[in-house]
Amino acid sequence: MGSEIRKKWWTKPVGHLVWFFMASVCATLRKKIVNLNGSDDPWGDYQCIIALWHNRVFSPCHVYRYVVKGRLPMSMLTSASKDGALLTTIANDYGMRTVRGSSHRRGAAGFRDMVRELDAGCCMCITPDGPKGPLYKCRPGVVRLASLSGYPIIPACIDYSSCWRISKAWDGFVIPKPFSRVTITWGKKIYVPKDITDEQQAEYCRMVEEALAHGRPDFPPLVIEK
Repeated sequence: MGSEIRKKWWTKPVGHLVWFFMASVCATLRKKIVNLNGSDDPWGDYQCIIALWHNRVFSPCHVYRYVVKGRLPMSMLTSASKDGALLTTIANDYGMRTVRGSSHRRGAAGFRDMVRELDAGCCMCITPDGPKGPLYKCRPGVVRLASLSGYPIIPACIDYSSCWRISKAWDGFVIPKPFSRVTITWGKKIYVPKDITDEQQAEYCRMVEEALAHGRPDFPPLVIEK
């Protein structure tokens, strides 16, 4: 039986090259951060669970490292597949920690590792529709983690003024064009009570989906009330 966590010899060198490309493009972006939690500080000194769609992971690591400054350590959930190993290298190059696991492989172990990361003082970053979809559908893992840990979910809506979409990717992965604008909106905190029922879990998944709807190509742009 092979390893539960998959990787190839070329994962790290290719990951470093992809990181260099991503960092180079992100350095040209005009960045705007909007916080809907009633604070001028886009990143409070509190632990949280950040949720964003799988096709929007191009720029958040860069923003965390160079804009938000990362006052709290951040850990990202990546799949146990070869693609997850590539993303792990990229996240590590940005100074982030990673947890390997998904609903398809190493699910229970990955969930326990996320709990340990939160217990160690990290924030967690999760793509609730990853690693294989359905697109823009929240899987229950992020809600269960928030319920067990007591930390809030913060939806991160990411919108680009101009971008390319990889049509052959299952999620239509989004790559911002150089010198375009990226707007990252920190949505309002979603607290999930402990010991929720299956019906409540489904309702909180729906709440996460609605909070992350802005920035999708099939959804109107987010309008910020002044």
